[in-house]
Order: sequence, then C-alpha cells, then structure tokens
Amino acid sequence: MKANHVIALSLLSFALATPAVMAEKGKSDAAAGQEAKADHMLDGYADVSAALFKDDLAAAKKAAAGIAKKDKNSAMTKHAQAIADSKDIEEARKHFKELSDLAIPVAKKDKSMHQMHCPMAMDGKGADWLQVSADVVQNPYMGAKMPHCGKVVK
Repeated sequence: MKANHVIALSLLSFALATPAVMAEKGKSDAAAGQEAKADHMLDGYADVSAALFKDDLAAAKKAAAGIAKKDKNSAMTKHAQAIADSKDIEEARKHFKELSDLAIPVAKKDKSMHQMHCPMAMDGKGADWLQVSADVVQNPYMGAKMPHCGKVVK
C-alpha cells in the first residue's frame, strides 16, 4: 500500500509541476521570438542607416519597407513605413530620427550596436543613431555633406 502512495504522490507532483514547467517554456519561447524579432529589426535598421549614410534613398526605402513588412505590429513599423514612403532623403532622415529613438532602447538591451551622436543633425538640434561598428562614424543624418561628423555615446 505504501508503494502505491509513493507512486500516487509522484504522479501528483508531476501533474502539478508540468503546467508550471510548460508555462516557463512558453515564456522562454516567447522571449526567444521577441529577440529574433528585435535582431531582424536591428538588421533592417542597420541597412537603412547605411543607405542614408551613402545618400542612397532607394536603398533606404527598400530596407525600411522590409522592416515594415516583416514586423507589422512593432512600434517601429510606423516610422519604417514613413521612410519607405518618403519623397526625398531629407524626409527619410526625419523619419529615421523617430525610428532611431525607438531602436536605441532595443539595442541597449541587445548590446550589439553602438549609439552614436551628431550635434549638427536635425538643424543643429542633434540626433542619435546606431551603428554596428564604432570604428568609423557613418553619419546617416548628414551623408556626404558631413559623413564622419559624430561620436560614440558613452
């Protein structure tokens, strides 16, 4: 009889623990999904930034459209779509500032990109952006006019 009680208690313990274990697994799966989504957004963001640095509006619009298509429910989608719909590079850069303001906190958690700052951007108000490498400033706000204006934000 005692052996049956031990088995019954073991089964009961397993049954009670399984939902908690499954809930934790679900949380870790959701977190992994969010991380993958953030990685994709940051990759797309880096492509937009590089295109703006090169004054390549067509490439910036294409990269931004990719962000908007892939991440329809992200807060970044609105600004990515605005870049994709921009009529000129100055308009795209204004929307890029908004996109950067949302991407920077994501990247701080991820720690895969460097926050940069240009005091001359946005008509002298200054603006921040992200870069994969901090070795050479690649300013997406100034492009060919001032390609290396800026510094790493500590």
